Amino acid sequence: MYEQLTKYIADRSRLKDEDLQLVLAAFKPLQVKKNALVARAGELSRRMFFVNKGCLRVYFIKPDGREVTRRFAFENSFSSSLTSFIGGTLLKESTQAVEPSELLYIDRLDFYDLVNTVPGWDLFYRHSLEYAYVTNTRRLEDFITLSARERYRLLLEENPEVVLRLPNKLVANYLNITQEALSRMKSEI
Repeated sequence: MYEQLTKYIADRSRLKDEDLQLVLAAFKPLQVKKNALVARAGELSRRMFFVNKGCLRVYFIKPDGREVTRRFAFENSFSSSLTSFIGGTLLKESTQAVEPSELLYIDRLDFYDLVNTVPGWDLFYRHSLEYAYVTNTRRLEDFITLSARERYRLLLEENPEVVLRLPNKLVANYLNITQEALSRMKSEI
């Protein structure tokens, strides 16, 4: 169960083998059913997840009750609500398994203990933060500068897995369009 995580970390860091083993030992397995919540708005973010199999969805609930999807995390990716994880503040978003999922997670305290004690883990963390910043900034820029059709085309180019694996309801929600608009775009493109 740790092969993917081992490769992911090894590809993005220069940890010595014994340090990599310390890092891997801090991760614990978690099997979750479809639609299960692994983090809830209003709680503290105490875990960072690595997706071995399945898909996580990070979403907000607007005051009118509508859900707004911020991101999806498929296999070989990390997912955490970083503002809460870093700042120790209450979550404003929830994380849900949209497919049955096999996860590995690390507790916040263990994560920061590794940052402080394992040489090179801080560089892995910096890489992760930079990646998250760039990804979130690009998504915001795309929402501001691109039309819904352009966002859909970009999604097909950069992450077709979202369209291929997930229900139209979630894809439309992620693009901030109606399901009907998504159906029209799918038939035209």
